[in-house]
Amino acid sequence: MFPVGFIIMFTEFGSAYLWTTTIFLGLEALITFILLIKLADLLSVVITTAVIFMASWFVEYWGVTTGFPFGDYTYSGILAPHIGGVPLAIMFAWFTVTACSLFAARYLLKASSEFSAIVIASIFVLATDILLEPFASFVNNYWVWQSGAVPLQNFVSWFAVGIVFVFTISQLIKWNKTELNSSFIIRIPLIITAINILNFSVVNVVHGYYVLTAFGLAIFTAIIASTLIFKPKS
Repeated sequence: MFPVGFIIMFTEFGSAYLWTTTIFLGLEALITFILLIKLADLLSVVITTAVIFMASWFVEYWGVTTGFPFGDYTYSGILAPHIGGVPLAIMFAWFTVTACSLFAARYLLKASSEFSAIVIASIFVLATDILLEPFASFVNNYWVWQSGAVPLQNFVSWFAVGIVFVFTISQLIKWNKTELNSSFIIRIPLIITAINILNFSVVNVVHGYYVLTAFGLAIFTAIIASTLIFKPKS
């Protein structure tokens, strides 16, 4: 997905294929779903996935319709298909970002509390959006802000919604503790997260969006560094 995405971003004919973003995000969501069913009870994963998809559709539909909680924005027709005015790709993205952020936080924190993992994962969700906004709204025009700039309330709302979604995943899924602590596949969400961070950052920098990119990367770096520095000794 990553090399194909770069071809689309940095070639003259690439803009005609931006609609394939929905396919890429769908594949990421599918991989994340498969990882979850490898690490937890199938029924709980199916229920949790359905809840996140429905909740993300509702909050995005409410946001587009009313301007709350994210601010005044509209979706372009690039991320087809739409369900009630909300691109299916956005539900894929919310599911993947929140689930992979929780996995990443758990992996970094190891034996720390679930509360700490939820907080760190929510900060990862926020940092992801900081990197995502220039990439998605200004470079690729997936959505358009009516004011021409990303409002502060968007970032506050991403953090708040992120907390709710991460908490939902954490609590609704019946985890297999043995697999969760020992399986190599828990590292795969880290790879997905790292690929997205690199993809957003490179495209943003090439197009001159330095401030938000630096801020988003600084958040990721600070959180990862602090977890490594203050990691409990085994």
